Amino acid sequence: MEKINVNSLLDFSNEKSVRKALTHEGSKLDTGLLLYAPGQNTPEHTHKDMDEVFYVVEGEGILTINGKEFILKEKDIILSPRGEGHGFFNTSTGNLVVLQVKIF
Repeated sequence: MEKINVNSLLDFSNEKSVRKALTHEGSKLDTGLLLYAPGQNTPEHTHKDMDEVFYVVEGEGILTINGKEFILKEKDIILSPRGEGHGFFNTSTGNLVVLQVKIF
């Protein structure tokens, strides 16, 4: 078991969004923190081999699901089944922090 404080991982980049892995390589569970500074994004994409769960720890922005936009805010939970398109865009003036859980 390992205890991790989210604040210790908040190392944003000015160039692009950052993913901080929370699980060890080889684990059947893949988790990470997605860090978006203002204006950063992950373009909409799909995964055919995994489901994903996202939890907005901090901030707000836009979530796209199959081309449709939704407002994203702190404490939202997003369930993204395999094959569904999804993307994130930090439209705010603050940081966006999202916990990502991949299920293979």
